[in-house]
Amino acid sequence: MIVGTGVSLALVALLRTPIMPAAAAVAAVSSLLPDIDEPNALLVNRALPKPVIRALQLALLLTAAAVAWLAAPYAPWNWAAGGALALTAFSSSRKLRHLLMLIIGAGLLVGGWYGGLPWLALAGGLLVGCVFLPHRGFTHTFYAAALWTGILYGIAPEHPAVWQAGGLAYALHLLADALTRRGIQPLPPLPFKLRIPLMRTGKTSGAFIETLCIGATFIFAYIVFVELEGWRLWSAR
Repeated sequence: MIVGTGVSLALVALLRTPIMPAAAAVAAVSSLLPDIDEPNALLVNRALPKPVIRALQLALLLTAAAVAWLAAPYAPWNWAAGGALALTAFSSSRKLRHLLMLIIGAGLLVGGWYGGLPWLALAGGLLVGCVFLPHRGFTHTFYAAALWTGILYGIAPEHPAVWQAGGLAYALHLLADALTRRGIQPLPPLPFKLRIPLMRTGKTSGAFIETLCIGATFIFAYIVFVELEGWRLWSAR
């Protein structure tokens, strides 16, 4: 996240684009967004922490009890439906996060559709799709990077720093994953894989390269924002 956020904002500053706090926030989120197809990833864990999971479990149990009680005339189907909901409440955190992503995505999709907000509907549709996608699937393609940049442009066309920083941060995440042994398949269905196996996650080589990249990011940001006075491009809004 540090590398994606810092480098993307520095590149935006080099383009002489005015930068606001919203652009920094979008860059931070975008640098983690490709891993949204992994329920245990940092972004998903932060957005849907354990208290939210516990609240969902409680809501499912209460709904199960309500179904069993209110649908009593339809016995034994009321017990079957209530039991299914109760069992769902005790699913793994991974599956419950998937369920929450599905609910939130569906809400955004419906709200955007009926509210005349196509970009919101598209974002909701993507969130729903991520529930069913394998890790390092569509979200780790150039298509997804372009689509995310387009969504940000549709949301804030008057603030170019937002979609520039968001798109660059997303692309930098893909570049980082391309440096692993697994790599990425950026242009499916083409079989071409972008893979430069310089590091392995959890290994010494990975930690070394990550530390090196973070250090280089701070140096790059210092040059752009201090030496080249990029800080003058920052605005409060």
